[in-house]
Amino acid sequence: MSDEPVKMLHTVVSLDYERPPTQAARVYMEGIRNKTLVGHRCSECGRTYLPPRGYCPVCVVPTGEADRVEMSDNGVVVTFTVIRPDPKVSKSLTERSCRGTIMLDGSSVTTMGEIKGVDPEAVRTGMRVRAIWADKLTEEDTALLRGGWGVAGIRGWEPTGEPDVPAAEVQKMTEAAQI
Repeated sequence: MSDEPVKMLHTVVSLDYERPPTQAARVYMEGIRNKTLVGHRCSECGRTYLPPRGYCPVCVVPTGEADRVEMSDNGVVVTFTVIRPDPKVSKSLTERSCRGTIMLDGSSVTTMGEIKGVDPEAVRTGMRVRAIWADKLTEEDTALLRGGWGVAGIRGWEPTGEPDVPAAEVQKMTEAAQI
């Protein structure tokens, strides 16, 4: 055995851990089961967050049950991408689709999802959309809660048929939402 101090140790470490859902996440999921979007509104700056985080990242103040707000499942497309799969590269995606960022009515944050029920080439910024709720929560919804893409329980967004929101107003909405 050497008298020199250990400077480096190579070993394999494995950790199994569970992260229990926060109270805010449990309330949010209960809302999703009831096809309701539940967020929190910061008592200081008035921003709303979906899903609720349990705090306002701008004001750094906790939010809780007193800050709970039911949010609209209607919104406005603020950005979008038309996906045109290349059959040489993609085996799973074969048809054009559109994914967009939606500013929910009365919200300070955006959410994302697939825009359905319309030709992807016809999607435009300012288009009014509403949520297409899933009939039943699936494993995919659980994955969404772990940081996936979209909103758990919402399978996509479809046009409402209402007039588009003017571009200048969409610009104001996105600027106001930026932290």
